[in-house]
Amino acid sequence: MKKCKKKIKFKFLCFILSVTVLAGFLYVSSNRILENIALKSFNSLISSASYYAIDEILKEGYDYKSLIDVSTDQQGEINMVVTDSFKVTAIASAAATKTYNYLTKYSNQGVDVPLGAFTGIKLISGFGHKIKMKLIAVSSVKCDIISDFTEAGINQTRHTIKIDIISTVTLVTKTTNKVVSEKICILVYDNLIIGKVPQVYLNSKVIGSADKN
Repeated sequence: MKKCKKKIKFKFLCFILSVTVLAGFLYVSSNRILENIALKSFNSLISSASYYAIDEILKEGYDYKSLIDVSTDQQGEINMVVTDSFKVTAIASAAATKTYNYLTKYSNQGVDVPLGAFTGIKLISGFGHKIKMKLIAVSSVKCDIISDFTEAGINQTRHTIKIDIISTVTLVTKTTNKVVSEKICILVYDNLIIGKVPQVYLNSKVIGSADKN
């Protein structure tokens, strides 16, 4: 009789342990699923936010000649590049602010999470009614404006201006807070200049930068 009771007790303990381990595994798994959902949502948001910010800035009338003045000498070589630092900085600041505001607005609306995600089982994580959860907290947005000269043929130089938008957010799930950064590079101006490019201008150069926290 005692052996029978001990055997039943042992089986019960094994059952409780198995249930506990399974519950812990599913809990951790569901957290990873939520993290992946938040990351996918952020990747989609940062792309939309970046292009929205640049489109809004270009609507304000900034053009290449208002930012950059390139002059050449009698030999046809570029001898001076003058940048309007005030306007360049204003563009970088506006891009950072508009991107930050866009990300904050839409991340505050929450992320659609299917109820199946809470089971921790990947096969059914995409099923079920969707609920809104705030899984993304925007930390900062940094914008760098990069000037780049490259040879484009005989006595021709290609001058491009790009904006790197680096967004940093925190993915807030049930058990962890994960900091994630993503960079979007957008070509803003692509200009062909008649004239040779000297070696001093061949390296890419940051001509403006701004942060929004």
